[in-house]
Amino acid sequence: MCGRSAEHQQFPGRTRMLGLGAALAISAGLLAPPGAAEPARCGPSPVPAFFTDEARQPPVAAPDAPGHYTLTARVGRHSFHSEWPAVPTLGYQAPGAPVQYLGPTIVTERGKPIDVTVVNGLPEAGTPIFPFDQPDDDNTITAHRHGGLQAPESDGLPVPLQPEVPPGGSQTNHYPNDQAAAPLWYHDHVHHHTSYHVYEGLAGFIPHTDEIEAALPLPKGEFAQRFLLQDKKFNADGTLCYSHADPVFVGDLPVVNGTVAPKLSVEPRRYTFTLLNASDTRSYRIGLRQAGGGSADRPSMTVVGSDSGYLPRPVPVDELLIAPAERYVVVVDFTGHEAQNWVLTNGAPSLLAAMDEVDPGGGGIPQLMRFDVGTTTSSPDRSTIPPVLTDAAERPLLAGARLRTVQTAEEMAGHPMLGDRDRLLDYHDPVSETPQLNSTEIWAMRNRSPNSHPIHLHSVELRLIGRWRVGRWDADGKPVPGTIGPFEPPAAHESGPKDTFVSPPDQITAWAGRFAVAGTAVWHCHILSHEDAAMMRPLAVGDDPQTQLPIVRDLAELDRLVREP
Repeated sequence: MCGRSAEHQQFPGRTRMLGLGAALAISAGLLAPPGAAEPARCGPSPVPAFFTDEARQPPVAAPDAPGHYTLTARVGRHSFHSEWPAVPTLGYQAPGAPVQYLGPTIVTERGKPIDVTVVNGLPEAGTPIFPFDQPDDDNTITAHRHGGLQAPESDGLPVPLQPEVPPGGSQTNHYPNDQAAAPLWYHDHVHHHTSYHVYEGLAGFIPHTDEIEAALPLPKGEFAQRFLLQDKKFNADGTLCYSHADPVFVGDLPVVNGTVAPKLSVEPRRYTFTLLNASDTRSYRIGLRQAGGGSADRPSMTVVGSDSGYLPRPVPVDELLIAPAERYVVVVDFTGHEAQNWVLTNGAPSLLAAMDEVDPGGGGIPQLMRFDVGTTTSSPDRSTIPPVLTDAAERPLLAGARLRTVQTAEEMAGHPMLGDRDRLLDYHDPVSETPQLNSTEIWAMRNRSPNSHPIHLHSVELRLIGRWRVGRWDADGKPVPGTIGPFEPPAAHESGPKDTFVSPPDQITAWAGRFAVAGTAVWHCHILSHEDAAMMRPLAVGDDPQTQLPIVRDLAELDRLVREP
């Protein structure tokens, strides 16, 4: 297979006049150089009638051979609303599942490895598909199983770590499926193009299950549904519009599983909903509000799972913040709400700063979809929410872990970067995060930027330890001693296994995990516009002991170490 390989990749230079962040953003086509024409902006979108179309579930793909699936990326035509025509999109198609937008759901099971062959059916290189401001029209693809514990060669990594798949080419990824049940998903990960390809449709669900999940008495079958949440902008003719002109992207219409503001007819019973934030930039603070201004008691919402598996215990919530790439599994109980309609609301600003920031207008999207509750049930609801979901430890193990300090900050306004304890680095700088295989590390992320960032690490299961607020940073980007606040434990719904963490501004966010997959992958911000503009770093798991990092014995020692500059 040929493609954009490590040997042929031209890395951007460090143009110091503009600053490293600006140089990288220009090379990616995400920021116009001085004197260049301003990129076109999108919107406002035409607004169709909300809650008209029924929410659709993606089709479930069947294997085309024992333990084997094929996903083919193609240009499709999809209608985002019944009032609108079908317009060009991208989608992953599988035999028997000719999807036009997004991809079919692939269900995997613990102990049953599979292979997935990804075929690039897009037009030949140099053929424009969308009139967006993407850096080029090479039309290469990858497929990354987000949250999966697969080897780097099967992780769908961007160049130069792995060749991308050119038009007409293919690549087979092997998934060992030796991990706990989790709401995983898959998406394109082409360098500088991830944000465009996911927006255009290259994403889908790949939930992983096991015997423990099968035995839980939660709602299942038709009473368990998955929702991929996005925000989009459309042109007057209903075609997609997308741009990095701001330089991040936020839409003005909610899209759920490919439909603008759909409705879902439900019975008065419990449902399990998997909520995936697949937006470019926008976070959602979801809740429920009765349509028409009614004042009935809300259906209860209980979080039972997160990115990488089930919580130890269920957590009732009134609202739930979901940052880009985060997943939460929520049981919503419509029992006793016959003939009522409930709107899934959003109370987060379009670009999240503090985690507790609330915008009643939802950053221009205050409502996502509506649940229309019927009057009868088709069968008795025998589902329950057990008091204990798993026997996994409720808190991460700290004893013996090594502490690694990383950071994010903006070298220039609007263009954040990642780095190690001492400096900001770009994607192509030498690797600085090198955990020893099968060791446990605690990562302390110092966020000196003005916004929250959802930080994602590939091929590792993690747990959130907690956060510290920072009152002031010194000239070298270190927290000023005496200005760091008390340790804040994670919210109960954040206590489960995860792979993506909200890192709020002017805070230190710490997580821990055991690095059990060898090789070089990546870690990055999952605001896709940021990821495409250099907010990504290599992550190399190998044999070298990390003796330069301090060892942590307990939370008290971690608290002391975090306060050191």
